[in-house]
Amino acid sequence: MYLDTANLSQIEKALKMGVIKGVTTNPTILLKEKTKREDQIRAIDKLGVAIIYVQVLGLDYKSFKEDFLKIYELKKELRADLGVKIPTTSDGLRLISEIKKDFPLVKVLATAIYSADQGILASIAGADLLAPYVNRMENNNVDAMDAIGKMRTFIDDRGYDTQILAASFKNTGQIVNALVAGAHTATIPYDLLVQMTDKDVVIKAVEVFNNDGNSLEIE
Repeated sequence: MYLDTANLSQIEKALKMGVIKGVTTNPTILLKEKTKREDQIRAIDKLGVAIIYVQVLGLDYKSFKEDFLKIYELKKELRADLGVKIPTTSDGLRLISEIKKDFPLVKVLATAIYSADQGILASIAGADLLAPYVNRMENNNVDAMDAIGKMRTFIDDRGYDTQILAASFKNTGQIVNALVAGAHTATIPYDLLVQMTDKDVVIKAVEVFNNDGNSLEIE
């Protein structure tokens, strides 16, 4: 699993659970921290994260490419691996294919995927990961689980190494459904990670066990 946040406190707590492989960010997430992008990425790096994904800024190939080169320079000074998120547009696909040719060791996450055909094209372009936006797809009357299943079938049938990293969730049920539908993993916000573990019924059960255990000690 990946954590979809740039909040240092959340990342530090989540890493202690032992289930987080890395962190994904985007401009909106970084804006919440009110810190310059490069400085926030450096701060995240100090927490011991294995890989951090940063999204390129821009609206076309030229601006995507310029920002990618800035991110690549930042990558050189970090202990963590630094992956790049690229929107799955025609210009984005062009950049994905170029990066995988010229910078083969850079992990590329094709983002802003709203349909199976986008995911298929990104796989062909060489993306390492695909990020279908589950909740946003459903809000636009797209069957997200069907799309994930089709992407997974395409990837498996052709032997691609691309993995599906499902994103954009409003509840934990969507996370589970996406994984069952074929997503290899998911990137989730901290609040949903907590909801997956610290459920009220679980906490109450632990309290009962603890109280009963203490009673045994008294006897």
